[in-house]
Amino acid sequence: MDHGQLSMVADKFQWVFSEALLNACGTDVKFCRRQRVITPFRLGLALTATCASQRVETIADFHCGFNALFGTTITYKAFYNQLAKPHFADFARTMAARLISDMTLKVLGFEKGRAFSEFRHIILQDGSSFAIHDGVREVFPGRFKVVKPAAVELHTTMDLLCDAPTTVVLTPDTANEQAFLPDPASLRDSLLLADRGYIDLHYMSRVQDAGGFFLIRAKAGMNPQVVEAFREDGKRLRSLRNKPLKTIHAKLPKRQRVELGVQWQVDGHPLCLRLVISWNPRTKSFCYFLTNLPAKRYPLEVICRAYKWSWQVELLFKEWKSYANLHAFDTTKVAIVEGLIWTAIAAAALKRFLAHMTQLLVEVPMSTRKVAMCAMYVLGDLVEALKTGDIAGLYAALEAALTYLACHAQRAHPARDRRTGRSQLGLEPCFENEDMIEFADAA
Repeated sequence: MDHGQLSMVADKFQWVFSEALLNACGTDVKFCRRQRVITPFRLGLALTATCASQRVETIADFHCGFNALFGTTITYKAFYNQLAKPHFADFARTMAARLISDMTLKVLGFEKGRAFSEFRHIILQDGSSFAIHDGVREVFPGRFKVVKPAAVELHTTMDLLCDAPTTVVLTPDTANEQAFLPDPASLRDSLLLADRGYIDLHYMSRVQDAGGFFLIRAKAGMNPQVVEAFREDGKRLRSLRNKPLKTIHAKLPKRQRVELGVQWQVDGHPLCLRLVISWNPRTKSFCYFLTNLPAKRYPLEVICRAYKWSWQVELLFKEWKSYANLHAFDTTKVAIVEGLIWTAIAAAALKRFLAHMTQLLVEVPMSTRKVAMCAMYVLGDLVEALKTGDIAGLYAALEAALTYLACHAQRAHPARDRRTGRSQLGLEPCFENEDMIEFADAA
């Protein structure tokens, strides 16, 4: 283990959980004007540590965690009143944003010259929703008003090469997903993967004009003009050319996948894309993928396999809900609802950072799920050192934590990953052995 890099990691922890900075953050967002026993630093550290290290069912669990960490006897009412402040949500969101931006780094990549190696970022876009207390339905209305009248959605932008989210936006469940797509200019030399809820021809045209690329699952019922058609074995399907898709849909082969060159008119200009269609015998329906990736470098088979990467953002959502306490709490206070959601995301970001630093410093492929499950065994000493500002203690705790995780949280089947998993197309862990690790830009 490179002790110079380990020292840099310790400095990063101290920076993110700096008492001065967190207290200043609490003041800036008007959460805390007079700092008494429950300071922003103490509250932020206690909430994050509690979320990251145990199952939390009620707000009382956070209260117990705070008193246990700092050896205080704060009453439940006094603790609850701090969380109920309107600006608590702003403080928790700012703290989570700092963890996401300052603890994000590149951990996956491709060998130079391989497909996808030219992209600066591979962006996954999706959202996850869950029901909350019915009492906040006026602020957070849900889509299913009879069954669950109140719900929130977390619109998440994830960078596959960083294996971490870069942007998270909290909205009512009724908000339009497409409004939270990345800015087209930010996708220059990057690839966007998204589900069919994000289909927007005008947006795709702007991404293409900005020098970006996309691979989006498309909806049934589209009707572009088919310009060219090829079967998976390379045979040209002349009978399908120069016709609207709906008129030839019944003639599409089911035993082989098909690639169509299609065209729409968008804002008076032609938008020419590739449409890959495959038959799913289990659901007895076609699957559609739209992309502007060049066909020569990215053939049909590669397109279908690459879309499987979008499952990584679903695993992120599962990690939030299973191992970081992202769930509804029994409260009608909007600030508490929002604040505890951001606290869970902060806790998950902390554990992912530990997984990624273990991978880089010990040079073993790590499972973020296993780290999320067993980080509770190493967080105690880390949090204690952060609480007291003990630099030497933090360094020793980090070294012990990374050593433990490297032994107990490695990926179980790296070889299988290369055959059928996420490494199938050459996506491999990065093992940087440099004096300084360059943290990725999480903007």
